Amino acid sequence: MMINDQIQNQQGGDHSTNVQGQSVVINQGLSYSDARDIAMDVYKSNFLQLSQNAAEVARNRAEELTDDFLRTLKEQNAGALIEMEQPAMQAALYEAQKQYAKSGDIDLEKMLVDILVQRAQTSERNTKQIVLDEALSVISKLTQEHLNILSLNFTLVRLSKGNILEPIALLKFLNDELLVFFNSEVEYHKSWFEHLSYTGCVTPLDVGGYHSIPQLLLGQYPALFQKGFDKSQLEEVMGEPIEGFSSFLMPCFHAVNLLQINVMNEELLNQKAIEAGVSTDDANKLKQLFKAHMMNEQEVKEWLVERIPAIEKLIEFWGSKQQQFSKIKLTTVGIALAQANYKKQVESIEFDLGVWVK
Repeated sequence: MMINDQIQNQQGGDHSTNVQGQSVVINQGLSYSDARDIAMDVYKSNFLQLSQNAAEVARNRAEELTDDFLRTLKEQNAGALIEMEQPAMQAALYEAQKQYAKSGDIDLEKMLVDILVQRAQTSERNTKQIVLDEALSVISKLTQEHLNILSLNFTLVRLSKGNILEPIALLKFLNDELLVFFNSEVEYHKSWFEHLSYTGCVTPLDVGGYHSIPQLLLGQYPALFQKGFDKSQLEEVMGEPIEGFSSFLMPCFHAVNLLQINVMNEELLNQKAIEAGVSTDDANKLKQLFKAHMMNEQEVKEWLVERIPAIEKLIEFWGSKQQQFSKIKLTTVGIALAQANYKKQVESIEFDLGVWVK
């Protein structure tokens, strides 16, 4: 095999502008086919000349990624195709083409396409754009186990899903969108976490770590872990008949003969109290009921393990002093890659990185 990365050829027709120097190709006027031509010119002008067979394999992979990217972008935001005229977008695309041309990993290709689509829709140079560019170069340095660690941490620490409104929905979420990133049979090496730190995806938490999984879930979805109270307990706390607060009540999830407050957390309870014209004193009493009749950490753990036995090992790993799961904080790049991996493994899920990275 002979490699020659010094040969550069350039051709230009009427009314076109070609600039060569590690390939920046800028065309005025853009259609889908124009965008594809630019994308493949970026690849051809930059990638090393390989032996005939290797070159064909690499070119086919680059074309596959390019077609998937442009098709997806056209479906989501056709107007963003114009970004293909920008040198920075071309550089981002080439980074993705290069990574997939070398590896041929289908899972990697899906994540590269996802990141490229987001990148094309981020025309302004801001932190989000920089993070997406960096994610394209970092992703090839990570294994699937590395990516799963990022997604696991993201799901537990940073993701709160507004559509989880009852215990059965929480159980489905934990089973389908959390445990998919954990394998109790895998030996999680300390070096994996060190490598994630080296690549800029995480920073170690010097003191302590995140709360236990039961505590994290209690913080995110407290209404789903209410043990309930009866009519007399409510009236004793509020000092008046139950009828005055019926709009704040619902049957308890865990005891059908008892009641519970019908909002997810104290912040929403405050909002509802203001909207209903409830006094500050009565609102505080409702919050007192909300907090007083909640499961504790051990009760949450027992409830979870009884329904999802596989989560017991994850709870143990997360809280272990020997493991690093709860002792790392995702960087902005780590969040971007955690989301890309999440979307690859969980169908019908979309994220706006801008929620976490401004």
